[in-house]
Amino acid sequence: MRLSKPVWIALSGVTWFIVGIGLLTLGMQFVVFKTQIDLYETESLIAHLSSLAGGREQAALALITIGLIIGFMKGRFVLVKTVKRVVNRILSLEEPVRISQVYSKTYLLLIGSMVLLGMSMKWIGLPLEIRGVVDIAIGSALMNGASAYFRAAFSLYKQRKAS
Repeated sequence: MRLSKPVWIALSGVTWFIVGIGLLTLGMQFVVFKTQIDLYETESLIAHLSSLAGGREQAALALITIGLIIGFMKGRFVLVKTVKRVVNRILSLEEPVRISQVYSKTYLLLIGSMVLLGMSMKWIGLPLEIRGVVDIAIGSALMNGASAYFRAAFSLYKQRKAS
């Protein structure tokens, strides 16, 4: 598949955005589910936080907020650097750009390791509320990074339209 540079940049953003929405939704489901089950459990993170937060729902909201803040920080300060590297790589290629040229092997290895890390959280039996916070953080970070892809694609599109 051969596409223009702005399209590849936008497609990268769309991919990150869709995966981010999926992880954010999954994480919220884990936290809310943990809040609604085991109402008499006293050893979970939700139970410990509920006495400080004023209830199980408030504890869940605090965990979701923590995940969103961590994700925002990671997206703004870490993933934006990755986006810049990928965008610069795409910009350095001759058009039309093939999919095999867009992503480096190290980038694909990074994506694969992130998928394995996500799957390992299930296998090692991490508590649902912890998995939820991690998924919320990663999901919101990916969505934040996707906005950097969209800004880059729109900027390149405007430049091409002006010239």
